[in-house]
Amino acid sequence: MPFRVFFLAAVLSSPAAAQHADTTATKSALLAADRALARQTAKEGPKAVLHALEPGAAVLFPGQPVLRGASGSATSFIARYSRPSTYSWRPVHAVASTDGRFGCTMGYSRFANAADTAKAEHRGVYLTCWRRGKEGRWRIAGTQLNDSPPSPPVLADSATLPRAPHSATTSLQGSALIAAQDADSLFAVFGAQPSGPGPAFMRYAAADGMLISGDAFPRGPVAIGAVFAEYSPDRVITWRPMRAFGAGSGGLAFTVGHSVSGPRPGKTGPAIPGKYFSIWRQEPDGRWLYVFDLGSPRPPR
Repeated sequence: MPFRVFFLAAVLSSPAAAQHADTTATKSALLAADRALARQTAKEGPKAVLHALEPGAAVLFPGQPVLRGASGSATSFIARYSRPSTYSWRPVHAVASTDGRFGCTMGYSRFANAADTAKAEHRGVYLTCWRRGKEGRWRIAGTQLNDSPPSPPVLADSATLPRAPHSATTSLQGSALIAAQDADSLFAVFGAQPSGPGPAFMRYAAADGMLISGDAFPRGPVAIGAVFAEYSPDRVITWRPMRAFGAGSGGLAFTVGHSVSGPRPGKTGPAIPGKYFSIWRQEPDGRWLYVFDLGSPRPPR
């Protein structure tokens, strides 16, 4: 066989050049699954969400640490979201893997906490990552709800997310989850440097990456870096991905972990605990960069 023909055959048979799934179709299926679960939850209550979780799913919502699946989150999840409290959501965007087996949705929520004496309805945001089983059913591999942020998103009543991140287009060899967790670990190392978190958040942001925080979502490295322009040099954000959580496939993955914003050694100030949910995409050059990052508060350990 001539070398050129042999080389072409080898390339076309490699994982990187394998036939990709139709990401448009996968995104449509993800959004449909999310909408169906929202309708089911409106009828049946928060138990519908628990039934949609994989056993090892990462479950993140305000006031709790990272929890595992229905067995680890049921009591506190039902206590927060059952009637007379009300919680609803609406997906507006999805990103999909190249193999059609994994993807994530992003959307807006409305939450009225019965324990809140003000009885106010909060507009929030969420990220949910899904994995499709052999039977074709989409189940939740991880979700982060930030149901009552300090200020509601500007686009909370929008049906779309303008200039949203695109789906995965590259899937090179190796475990998507491990690669994303390794990238997250390096991201944390750079974030703790004396230069502060800004340069790290810029370095690991995709060109179309978004921080899902504040009333407007900064997009791209420059806008994301600007968020940290006034961050005190006396403080540091520390985090590490929790290796027991997360999922990924086909050039897309998510990581989660606990974080702390606190004083640097030798400085004083409050330590603010939190947790995070980051969605990562493999770039054509092989790097893993985040396309979505969302945090929420948690109690001290």
